[in-house]
Amino acid sequence: MKKHKSTFVFVALGILLFTATYNALTVQTYDVPSDKLSADESLRIVLLSDLHSASYGYKQSILIDQVRAQKPDLIALPGDLLDRYRSPEPAFELVEGLAGIAPMYFVTGNHEIDDSADYIRHDAKNVFRSHGVTVLENEWEPITVNGVNLVIGGLEDPLRTYNENIYGSWETDVATAMQDVDPDETFNLLLSHRAEEVDTYADLPFDLVLSGHAHGGQVRIPYLLNGLFAPDQGFFPKYAGGLYEHESFTHVIGRGFNYSFNVPRIFNPPEIVVIDVHGKK
Repeated sequence: MKKHKSTFVFVALGILLFTATYNALTVQTYDVPSDKLSADESLRIVLLSDLHSASYGYKQSILIDQVRAQKPDLIALPGDLLDRYRSPEPAFELVEGLAGIAPMYFVTGNHEIDDSADYIRHDAKNVFRSHGVTVLENEWEPITVNGVNLVIGGLEDPLRTYNENIYGSWETDVATAMQDVDPDETFNLLLSHRAEEVDTYADLPFDLVLSGHAHGGQVRIPYLLNGLFAPDQGFFPKYAGGLYEHESFTHVIGRGFNYSFNVPRIFNPPEIVVIDVHGKK
């Protein structure tokens, strides 16, 4: 009897360990209704954040095939596709392979701005543009996607402001850049890397904000802990990943794709985020 119990315990622990460290791609879908869309209008956005130059199959074929299967109308890339400690090629292969699936929009994360990676900071935007990616640098533009008129804005990572002027104010820069966006007429979508800058986003005229940076809090315990640690938030981050409803906007934070044996993801598999925006019935 003791032998059977020991076997059961080892099997159970093995299953738990496998489940906890499962790192295959997952798809997370969120539903975002809006009064600004009519009942028959809809928009499907795929959010890919924090790749950190990780690879998923030959030339990113696994990741690209799964994105294509979601049939997106728009692909949002809110920063840290690259990593200052790794080759940029996996990120370049991703955007090259995604070209033609849907319009792509990118904003920088801290790894694309970091001074220690000059070859990334100076070259990445032009490589992305060569594959059809629209790079937003504290700017916005009106677009029509799947018959839906909307405004899409994008913020550079705060590191850009501080690198250019140590006494500068990122909050002032972005408020000035977005001051002419009409808060009432169209559905307004914002890409910005930092998950924790909620107070800044609340002062901007956007209905939906898409971010990354928090890596899902790295370690999660389902139903108990949504994240143990996140960059710039520290332990027990408030905004680790998922959908957050605020008074003036909805915030979706991708958990990203980066994985490392040194800092494992626990109950936190890499995820493709699908956001279905639609008019209220």
